[in-house]
Amino acid sequence: MAETTTSGPAERRLVALRRFGAPAELRWTTGPLPPRGDDDVHVAVAAIGVNFADTMVRRGEYRRDQPLSFTPGFEVAGRVVAGPAGGPPPGSRVVAFTEHGGGYADHVVVPRERVYAVADGVSLHDAAALFTQGVTGWYAVHRYGRLARGETVLVHAAGGGLGGLCVQLAAEAGATVIATASTEAKRTVAREHGAALALAPDPQALTAAVREATGGRGADVVLDGVGGPLFAASLRALAFNGRYVVVGSASQQPATLDTRALMPRGQTISGFVVARVAEQDPAEPQRAFDAIQERLLDGRLRPRVTILPVAEAARAHKLIESRQATGKLVLSFD
Repeated sequence: MAETTTSGPAERRLVALRRFGAPAELRWTTGPLPPRGDDDVHVAVAAIGVNFADTMVRRGEYRRDQPLSFTPGFEVAGRVVAGPAGGPPPGSRVVAFTEHGGGYADHVVVPRERVYAVADGVSLHDAAALFTQGVTGWYAVHRYGRLARGETVLVHAAGGGLGGLCVQLAAEAGATVIATASTEAKRTVAREHGAALALAPDPQALTAAVREATGGRGADVVLDGVGGPLFAASLRALAFNGRYVVVGSASQQPATLDTRALMPRGQTISGFVVARVAEQDPAEPQRAFDAIQERLLDGRLRPRVTILPVAEAARAHKLIESRQATGKLVLSFD
């Protein structure tokens, strides 16, 4: 089949992580553009979404078989340079889901089924900020949490990018949101996003506080991106027939589960990643992303996005790891 194409560079700028370690290991260099297969799309990158998982990659904690040299980054936004017939034409504004890494670069080559359209009126910086966390939040609230109007949801790490979106999506769905966040400033952000109650993430006090706020019933849904010591306390705060959704593990600590507690209470625990959902239904992430973009355009979503130049990738990682970041960090080539 014929393909669509415009001229592109033979080389690109990228981060080459040659050893695991501190943020200073993120160094920009140049290298060849990967070859494009028959069903691949070449994207000129304008913005890169920075995620907690990127810091894990840098430390060597994301995969046991993580290769070196390696380029981190799981989501970028930009314009199509070349692609197969039937794919997005050159110049199209897209998000590319670089699920195996490689996003910290000014040009990427991605399979067509991992390229998603950016709606008119949505900036490329907002698109890079909203794809992974927005789609994850949408699935957490609606696909796995099955949150209904009038229910109560407990959202952890509510001052971060994903947690903040979960708070907003849950509030829009008509739920009462109880949020946790590590600082009073982040708890204020959670309340601004629609949380009715914002708590410190104290495992010793959490169960009692949630039960008191719900008249003893507990939360119908827990959206947990922290895990570790918060898991047991959150599960004790889950109502009968409640749904516990694991969306991350920022604590990087294990949690203990006694499954006997689930049976008499009719509770479920689930976890997911966007990549596995996309494998089952390649069209699904676009539908979820469209729902997120629609809410951004009409004002129902108000993400907090901080834009840094790409040269400050190391600073972005420091901000995430020190818990100083509120909302989503985006690296920009502009």
